[in-house]
Amino acid sequence: MYYDLIHTELGLIFLQADHQGLKLLAFASDGFQPSPCWIHHPEKMHEYTCQVKEYLRGQRQQFSLPLAPTGTDFQKQVWRAIEKIPYGQIMTCPQIATQLGNKKAHQAIALAKNVNPIPLVIPCHRVACDHPRLSCRFGLDLIHRLRELETGHIQPQLLPL
Repeated sequence: MYYDLIHTELGLIFLQADHQGLKLLAFASDGFQPSPCWIHHPEKMHEYTCQVKEYLRGQRQQFSLPLAPTGTDFQKQVWRAIEKIPYGQIMTCPQIATQLGNKKAHQAIALAKNVNPIPLVIPCHRVACDHPRLSCRFGLDLIHRLRELETGHIQPQLLPL
């Protein structure tokens, strides 16, 4: 596993990938630390860090990265649906449940959103849920800031490494 990190106004962001693609995007503010067995390799992680920086500067609305999140088949199905939500738009958990053909799955959608290992790239901040505590692992403040970024109300500046 390879990793790199980005210092941003939103906090320190860790990116982890292997030969299959991006596995994890984590915020250090959540107490995250990379595993000692991971290899810090900025060159191998360049495309990942570059696209996240572009997104945070407001220069990218879609990611074109290989993704390899770990999860159940259902979680991966939810994450693929979340990936399709257009930049700056919001869908609800019931809307996604209906889209996936199971109107009663909205709570399971919220839980899958909550364990999304690649936020920002799989934009779980574009999903509104009835019970924010169940579905806002990174905190409502970060979700609101990302939504403001996408609607043009703020533009976080990257801090130098």
